[in-house]
Amino acid sequence: MTSSAFALSVPDAAPPRPWLHALVLAAAALVLCWPVTLASSAFAGAAGALFGTFLAERLILARWRLWVLISGSLAGGVLGAFLVGQLLDSATLGELLSPTRLLWLGEALTYGGLCFFGSVAIRTLAIRFRAALALEGGLAVLAVAATVSAHRDGMIARPLEVSDWFWGQGIDPVFAFLGVGLLGSVLFAGILAYGRSAKRALLQLLVVLILGLFLALRIHSKDPTLDPKGAGAAQGQEGKDPRQGQGGGGGGQNQNQKPNDDLPSNGQNSQERPAAVVVFHKDVVPAAGAFYFRHGAFSQFNGTRLVEATIPGLDPDARHTFPVELEAIPGPQHEALDRSEVATDVALLTEHSRMFALADATVVEPMANPEPARFRRAYRVVSKVLVGEYQQWMGLEPGDPTWDDETWAHYTQLPKDERYYQLASDIKASVKEEYQDDPLVLALAVKSYLEKSSTYSFKRSYAGTEDPTGDFLFSEDRRGYCVHLSHSAAYLLRALGVPTRVSAGYAIPTSNLAGGSALLIKQGDAHAWAEIYLAGLGWIPIEVTPEKTDVEPKRFEEKDLQQLLGEMARKEGRNQRQAASGPKLIDLLKKLWSYVPWALLLALAVSYAIKLWRLYGPVLFPGKKAPRLAYRAALDRLAMFGLVREHGEPRERFAQRVKDRVPSFLPLTQAHVGSAFGSRAPFATLDGARLERLPLRVGQELATVVPWWRRVLGALNPLSWWWSR
Repeated sequence: MTSSAFALSVPDAAPPRPWLHALVLAAAALVLCWPVTLASSAFAGAAGALFGTFLAERLILARWRLWVLISGSLAGGVLGAFLVGQLLDSATLGELLSPTRLLWLGEALTYGGLCFFGSVAIRTLAIRFRAALALEGGLAVLAVAATVSAHRDGMIARPLEVSDWFWGQGIDPVFAFLGVGLLGSVLFAGILAYGRSAKRALLQLLVVLILGLFLALRIHSKDPTLDPKGAGAAQGQEGKDPRQGQGGGGGGQNQNQKPNDDLPSNGQNSQERPAAVVVFHKDVVPAAGAFYFRHGAFSQFNGTRLVEATIPGLDPDARHTFPVELEAIPGPQHEALDRSEVATDVALLTEHSRMFALADATVVEPMANPEPARFRRAYRVVSKVLVGEYQQWMGLEPGDPTWDDETWAHYTQLPKDERYYQLASDIKASVKEEYQDDPLVLALAVKSYLEKSSTYSFKRSYAGTEDPTGDFLFSEDRRGYCVHLSHSAAYLLRALGVPTRVSAGYAIPTSNLAGGSALLIKQGDAHAWAEIYLAGLGWIPIEVTPEKTDVEPKRFEEKDLQQLLGEMARKEGRNQRQAASGPKLIDLLKKLWSYVPWALLLALAVSYAIKLWRLYGPVLFPGKKAPRLAYRAALDRLAMFGLVREHGEPRERFAQRVKDRVPSFLPLTQAHVGSAFGSRAPFATLDGARLERLPLRVGQELATVVPWWRRVLGALNPLSWWWSR
């Protein structure tokens, strides 16, 4: 027996159906624990939540105070964690059970205890305060969402065990997962509305569904990862280094490049989000070991930083809008044997304000969107990709012989800081004398110097200074990412008289193709790199890959998604995946859908048949059940016109309430109640009329007090009898 200090005034009746709440919390615990622990520990957590819920119900009925239960749950959790720690440190138990079994036991006790005490606290609050039911509903929705969390951020092929089955049935998993979200919303609303009146429950369910629909439409119609101003790689895209696989993201704003050059925004939470898929029409191995998709180039020094060229005719290959017809890309049309012509189909998964293309593009044309539900737009690009080895281009002259002095000055201008010239001179001095005038050798020397002396990092920001590149290049530790490295290389090479620019876009390792023809581009692949111009060859990339990094390399693990999106871009995905044997769920659903009109018509006919039987059955088939059937027929007529007995209202009181408008209903009610208690009085009740005919008189009396339009609506309503009681 509990003391009065712990007593709590609660209703004597037990909360309805506690097993439902116990199952919800146990299922949520199982789903949330499953990915982070052993299966046995996850089941221990579910068992803990189950028993904790029932214990909370019992303690509330035993009138324990709320503060005692909550503080006891917290204290129990802390004490349990301490005891488990002592258990794991026990050498005696370790020898007795073996270290493996001891760890297994500790894990099970940890998750079981955590879920047990957590469910006690949550269920106690939910019983005491109805608003706290949101905690239970939130856990249920979280558990539902966790089952398909791998599908987030455009990873439409995950989780494989779920999405593969839907693709095999010819169904886009997105619609299936939207159904899961709908289930979570209904479950959340059901838990919140549990125990309330039917009207409140339906209203609350409707509000939750409308809110869920609004959020779904907002998420589907607008990519939340996009910068509203369209700022992208040029405004802080710290993409990954293509050859070292370093993940991009974070970092402050890049002051070296022009704002509003809009690739997708590249925050840390969106790096893995797919941005596009590119389908190659033939195999090609670029010289740089990476595929460079150029989106823009920055070659004009405006006195502070590099920006896009404003002089007509410069860098025409680096900036172009989406095509509306077949068009050639202006600029150098290289016929060198060191370039291989390849066509690529690009399907965008996120919004871009202008196209990007595999360097170096020569022709571009629009394409029909192969999958409008998935892709934003599509276009085809023909590029002349640089192939071969860098060493074979040694001895080529820098720049183009047709350039005038103004163009040379454009591609060699840099900040008026003597440190750039001094460092460039030192790097040149380290090169053998016979190669000191070779632009490619100088570029490789600058590349090697920066790689050995820099650290790839996002932990330093040089934003807000007059020369962020100088602050990086002449710092003691020289920590930075691709934009700092590419600009440093560009300035040093310009100081040596080599025409250089910085390009921005996406850079993908060639290994990501994995023998296929489709290449996935993610937002984290946004990148910046330096390019030098060699006579007869054009722009070639100079990639700086520091030997030191504090960024954890990321492996490419989206081969299945890459293949799936590639099939979609080629319009092959659905046909191939529907080749699975056996009946298709989509075919079954279509067949069932074809029966829906007939099913609705049948339901309508059955509803009208039930209505007519209840209204006229007592007259057509009188018998011993006449009092009950006649009373039910009268109730149906009242319900047709909106007169319904309230919940908990006695039948006699309801008859008294409506007797002024329907006098015949009162004696009919009395006959029904009397018959229910065993009365055998004759069935003649009012003016000699038979009892079974009184419902017809009730209808006649209603016709004199109810408007005609209300009578028509009541007669047409096939389910008016549903509200009789």
